[in-house]
Amino acid sequence: MENRVYLAPCRDYSKETADAAVHSALEAFGGAAALAGGKRVLIKVNLLMASSPDKAVTTHPSIVEAIAREFLSAGCEVEIADSCGGAYNEDVLRRLYAVCGMNCVAENTGAKLNYDISSVESEVPCGVKLKKVQVISPVERAEFIVSAAKMKTHGFAYYTGAVKNMFGVIPGLQKAAMHSRFPEKRAFCEMLVDLCEAVRPDFSIIDGVVGMEGAGPSGGKPKQVGVILASKSPYAADLAAIDIMGLSRSASSVHAVAMKRGLVSEPELFGAPIADFRTAFEPAYKREPRTSLAIIPGAVKRFADKIFAPHPGIMKDVCIGCGECARSCPEHTIEIKDKKAVINYKKCIRCYCCQEMCPARAIVIERFAKYKKR
Repeated sequence: MENRVYLAPCRDYSKETADAAVHSALEAFGGAAALAGGKRVLIKVNLLMASSPDKAVTTHPSIVEAIAREFLSAGCEVEIADSCGGAYNEDVLRRLYAVCGMNCVAENTGAKLNYDISSVESEVPCGVKLKKVQVISPVERAEFIVSAAKMKTHGFAYYTGAVKNMFGVIPGLQKAAMHSRFPEKRAFCEMLVDLCEAVRPDFSIIDGVVGMEGAGPSGGKPKQVGVILASKSPYAADLAAIDIMGLSRSASSVHAVAMKRGLVSEPELFGAPIADFRTAFEPAYKREPRTSLAIIPGAVKRFADKIFAPHPGIMKDVCIGCGECARSCPEHTIEIKDKKAVINYKKCIRCYCCQEMCPARAIVIERFAKYKKR
């Protein structure tokens, strides 16, 4: 089992610094030529939404450009792709690439940007929750896949990195259908591990130069860390990132699932010392210990969960009534009334897709949100 994780210092996004960090990360595993020389390489970036790189929502273009340049120099054909959290069409992709800086990456390196919006059905032979899944076509035609992820907290999954990045291979609004199909967090995270095993990224690089803390994956605050993590194992890379962020491994259900399935062992760190990068990330919301609920009868426990579990709340003074939350909601629980979003909490499954996709950052995740007047 590959469990080595290389830590490369990268204090800023200047071309020289990013190029040096990514080069050292790849060289630590033999270099781009040894990894994928001459192959069709897919760089699967995190482009959750059309957001400026300085917001720390998406993989920074300087890191993507450095990765592309390394593999192009190794004689590879390089393609950059993702499916964001909303609709998946050419117009959306053009805006996404422009706002997130991927156009510049393509212009500077010669890497291709994906505009093929078709998808293919992929088998999941050892899947627990999935046996088949639709994935975007660039995944199918790639011979070597790099998960170019972003270090962030996450309202639903707790943490998002190399493994959660694979969720973007599911086309557009089909991701909302997955939330509807697996509304319970543990089941959803089982699905994420199935998906990662179906795609099997060959190499993972996590952009931890500037991560995101707080209301991630889109509404949080940028957090300077100054590191690039690299590994052949997306699970090991994520565990190292979780440790750097001062988060709890046990709170990340994705990695609890991976460890239970025997997909990851204790990461073997090399490169720069992890102590150089450790910092305290504020989680998306603070979880209180719930061990006391374990002895409560099922019906009472379910009632208590409805009351005490965090819910999305609309800040009316910030909401711009754009409707992006309503379009992204898998259960169609949100309406726009009087130019403001309104949530039907009776149908809400607490997937927090609305919070992820809100461009105005008008949605907060907190306990008792549905009881508060805003």
